[in-house]
Amino acid sequence: MRIYKMLMVFILVLLLVPSSTLFSQSGETEQIFEKNLPSLISFVAFGEDKEEISQGTGFIIGEKIMATSYELVSQAKSAEGRDHKGKKIKLDGILALDKNFGIALVQINRKDPILPIGNSDAIERNQKVYAIGANEAGEFSLSEGETFNFHEYKSQRMIETSLSIADTYNGGPVLNAAGEVIGIVVFLDIGRKIIIPSKVLDLLPRTGAGTKFKSWQPEDYFATIEGVNLAARLFYSMNNTSKAEKFLKKVLEFTPDDLEIHGLMAEIYTKQRNYSSAISTYNKIIELDANNDAAHYGMGNVYIKMMNWKEAIPPLEKAVQLNLDYKDAYFQIASAFHELREFDNAADAYKKYIASGPQRAFDAYNRLGMCQMELQQYTDAVISFQEALKGMTDDVNITYKLAQSYEKAGQLEQAAETYYKLADLSPKDARIYFNTVINMYNAAKMPDKAAEAANKMIELNPNDPDALFNLGFMLVQMKKYEEAIEVLDKVIALTPEMEYAHLNKGFSFYNLKQYSKAIQAYSNTVKLFPENADAWMFLGMSHMQLKGWAKAVDPLSKSIELRPESGNAYYNLAICYLNLKDNYSARDIYNKLQSVDPNLAQKLKKYIK
Repeated sequence: MRIYKMLMVFILVLLLVPSSTLFSQSGETEQIFEKNLPSLISFVAFGEDKEEISQGTGFIIGEKIMATSYELVSQAKSAEGRDHKGKKIKLDGILALDKNFGIALVQINRKDPILPIGNSDAIERNQKVYAIGANEAGEFSLSEGETFNFHEYKSQRMIETSLSIADTYNGGPVLNAAGEVIGIVVFLDIGRKIIIPSKVLDLLPRTGAGTKFKSWQPEDYFATIEGVNLAARLFYSMNNTSKAEKFLKKVLEFTPDDLEIHGLMAEIYTKQRNYSSAISTYNKIIELDANNDAAHYGMGNVYIKMMNWKEAIPPLEKAVQLNLDYKDAYFQIASAFHELREFDNAADAYKKYIASGPQRAFDAYNRLGMCQMELQQYTDAVISFQEALKGMTDDVNITYKLAQSYEKAGQLEQAAETYYKLADLSPKDARIYFNTVINMYNAAKMPDKAAEAANKMIELNPNDPDALFNLGFMLVQMKKYEEAIEVLDKVIALTPEMEYAHLNKGFSFYNLKQYSKAIQAYSNTVKLFPENADAWMFLGMSHMQLKGWAKAVDPLSKSIELRPESGNAYYNLAICYLNLKDNYSARDIYNKLQSVDPNLAQKLKKYIK
């Protein structure tokens, strides 16, 4: 039993020790904490009926002067503080305040060590800072964090930090590593804080009688124009759109015709994608000021976000008319016309944007080139895509469009060079680009150039049957039949089912007048591909070249069966019948040929008896 009693006493002793002495810290933070603790005051403010209305922290900055957040004392009729030892301190009244920044100087009835004020302008991003504040029991602790952003407000630099602190830190100091005050904690809303720079304290007078709390006219700071304006502007700057909207609406209750605040509201609605409210707000601004260029510009941009291209153009054009500095409006106008497929208007607007001298006109040149392609202004498109690539070097998409514009402009060598560059930029798609060059030169009836591209494909993969076939086909076009046969044999060995390799091999033998080999090649072709009308026709024609008229009849008849519209097959079959002295069959073919190909029928007629 005695052991139990001793344990209880020990626990009670622990509970009575102030938390400040239990705070676990590194050497540096402990020194900051211990050094500045005597200058800290936790306090409670009371209303008319002695009810508690706020609780927070203050710190000594002068003889009998405490700095804190004005919000905490703005409705006070009395206030009572305690130091770190729990000793009571009477708070007499408000000596001075700055409502723009929500800070106040409070008179106290005793002297305490003064906290040194540091240079808040010297604070940088990612710098360690420390906040000291009291909890609800009046016990002090220190919190460590870093600065991560700054917000300009009324020519002062507000500080945003990663400090994780309770609302009762409100009004407390934020210190640098030297233990100097660089800011004051002000809570703009529940759980939402900002650090007011200590520089603002220098602007407040520290002499005079001040106003006793009992004589103070209470006001809710965040119901005043200064308070809601501070919160609105800072929440807007911090991109907290819901809080910014809440306080901006309160500002408008004081100044309903404030164009700047309406403009901020419109921007908030735009960020929230509440586009209908944004448009309504911009219309309100224009009602108040018809020549408000920012409102016209903002409205146009909202319509762009809504993809309401037609509605976007007039306000954007008005914005430029009112203020030539809106260079981006030209780009947005051009984009709207582009989406509407009004390529001539879009091109004009892109040119105006480029002429305005933007820092980065490369995207505009790219889009201008796209419009010029649609307008079939291919030479102009070449120039535009070249300009775009100056800022987006080796961009595959733009390089591809440049190659296309060269091709459409008839500058085939430049097009081929650009397609080859694309093959280097994107090796996985090299085959596509080489094929494009082959097709381009083939369409231009330049088989030698097409063969060069085919050889480049073969360099990538010597056993690529498609590349080999392309080369073989181009050799056929170039009438290099022996070389073509050699290449086509490789294709057939790799891919026996490639129909046109067999067909072109037979065609090469035919043109070399090696008709027996042509017959063998075409016979193999029709065995593998019995539905190929051309193979049957050339098989018949090869027999004809060897005067095998009877042997030619069946293949030519099969070709007609497969392709009844083939005038050549009819004509050659009729010639076979004439050579076989079968004038009846020849005349029958002639009669059919008249409806199929009148020109060939007329040519045949002179042989018909």
